[in-house]
Amino acid sequence: MKLNKSMIACAIVMALGINQQAFASEKDKESAPKVNSEFMADAAGNVVILKQTSQSGAIFGNAVSMFQEGDRNGVNIDVNGENNDSSSTQIGTDNIAVSSSLGNVNTQSLFQEGANHTLQSTIEGDDNSVTINQNGEDYLGINNRVISTIKGDANTVEVEQETGGHWFFNRNMEGSDNSISGVQSGQWSETHLDNIVGDGNNIEVEQDGYFNTTRLTDLQGSNNELEFSQEGDRNKLTVASIEGDDNDIEVSQDGNNNEVESNLFRGAENEVSVTQLGDGNLTTFDNIGDDNEYIVSQTGDSNTAYVGAIGTGNEFNTVQTGSLNSSHIVNFNGADNEISVIQAGDENTSLIQASVDDQTLTANDNEITLNQDGNQNDAVINMSTILDTNSNVLDIAQNGDLNSLDILVEGSGHSIDIAQNGNENMITGADGQAMLIGGAAINLNISQTGNGNLIEGSLISGAGQIEITQVGDWNSATIVQQ
Repeated sequence: MKLNKSMIACAIVMALGINQQAFASEKDKESAPKVNSEFMADAAGNVVILKQTSQSGAIFGNAVSMFQEGDRNGVNIDVNGENNDSSSTQIGTDNIAVSSSLGNVNTQSLFQEGANHTLQSTIEGDDNSVTINQNGEDYLGINNRVISTIKGDANTVEVEQETGGHWFFNRNMEGSDNSISGVQSGQWSETHLDNIVGDGNNIEVEQDGYFNTTRLTDLQGSNNELEFSQEGDRNKLTVASIEGDDNDIEVSQDGNNNEVESNLFRGAENEVSVTQLGDGNLTTFDNIGDDNEYIVSQTGDSNTAYVGAIGTGNEFNTVQTGSLNSSHIVNFNGADNEISVIQAGDENTSLIQASVDDQTLTANDNEITLNQDGNQNDAVINMSTILDTNSNVLDIAQNGDLNSLDILVEGSGHSIDIAQNGNENMITGADGQAMLIGGAAINLNISQTGNGNLIEGSLISGAGQIEITQVGDWNSATIVQQ
């Protein structure tokens, strides 16, 4: 009997394909490596294998409930058919549960209490439901992990992991109207969501702990809703390779050293909202598509936000409160984009730049609003390309002392309003050169209120209008009009 149990346990463990090694350093798990099968094959615990089959179209399927208490036990549940209900409870350490469902309207309820558990759930079919709960105490040792795979429509997976360190891997999800919910609380939690294909899927991840990280890779489909919430220190969220329309992505982070990243994001009418509260936060997004909306709000010091897009009808809104913030909005190529940057604090930097790298692209009929409130803030606006950018509206306001604006705009039909309120502010050009605004039919209005302010630049325009107002002492304005 020992030999049979060892062989069965070995088969279950090898099917899982997970490593039970601990993490001794703060490094994300890139994958779930293989288990030490020899160690598990020598396990002294019990192993139960259960297979249920119901006929297609059955109104009442099979129901089973299993309970194991102890260490190094294994459960393998294989359900085939419809309207089946299976539940498993394991209490102890080093337990393994494998649950697979082939068919429709099946329910899995899986519970593990203790440390170093491994659980794998596989669903193939429609309208299936899986509920997984793991409680454990371990942290730097071997911790609990869940692997989920879904193929079908309208399936629901709910994972809750409490205390200690946990990993949740959703390896594949093919289908539409599926729902994945992950809640992790503890000292070290990771969620990896990979290869999600389909429409109308809903993904929600909530993490609370010391070293949390979430990674979403290769999402294809439309009308998907993604919501991520992280609380604690050293959080990280990576959103990579998204392709589809009408997706809604929300990210909320509370703590220090938080980070949000995104690789190329393709699609139209997507909504991205990022809120970060704490120090050392970073937001990065790149998108190709139209009618997208980006909202970035950061509160704290040393935050950095970058948003880049190529398309039309996009909206960019960045609000930063605190000092030493940096906001970069670049590559907003296209037409009818709306850009709004608000910064409150000292030593903030804002860069708004069109057609970076590829200057053969145009940026026409855009509305740019920049407001900086504080001291020693810098703003850079560069809309100089090989092909002229036309009919843009720029509204720039800086309130405080020792603020600077570097501006370089070419094209025609621009309306530019610049207001600086404070002392020793300056308006110049990019890279230490004089301000240059060139093109036909440009309306330029500059107002400075305070002492020791400076304006240096050139206006190359036909049929345009320029108005400069300085109120205060020791101010200087040098404008060359051609």
